Amino acid sequence: MFDTTFYRWLRPLLGRHHRTRRTPEALRPRGTSSRISRLAARYDADVDEAIHRLWPKSRVYHDREFARDRADFLLVVRGRGVMVETKVKSDPGLFRGSTLPPLLDRLERDGRRLVILLNQGDPTPARELVAAKLGDKGRIVVWSGPEHDAELQRAVEELIQIESRHA
Repeated sequence: MFDTTFYRWLRPLLGRHHRTRRTPEALRPRGTSSRISRLAARYDADVDEAIHRLWPKSRVYHDREFARDRADFLLVVRGRGVMVETKVKSDPGLFRGSTLPPLLDRLERDGRRLVILLNQGDPTPARELVAAKLGDKGRIVVWSGPEHDAELQRAVEELIQIESRHA
């Protein structure tokens, strides 16, 4: 029987390199990611197009760095800011908003307005969570394309009418 600790010590001297286990993420070619990440990137691009279509004179600021306590976009319409968070679900089930508390806590503290855009699903539990934290300064809209532009426009227009500590 060969002592494995001795073998691990001897292996580098013999020129045999210890191969570390590769995780599934490490097996992916560089620059690619999971199906959900690709869907999320496509959804963000579609939302960006919709915002420019609905408010052509607006300013849109993107947060390219992932953080749970910051929204994906800041939309400024007629001098009023609305934070926009996109959420992508792979199934049409309930959206509970389990990833939202850090963002909601920050926006509640800052007094900002928020629209959450969900690609599919029933957002009823998340609506209750948003209402509890942000009151009338938060909306959730199921938006999956131009056919839902009216709901998106209504939600943003309602929010920019609300007074906020931030323009």
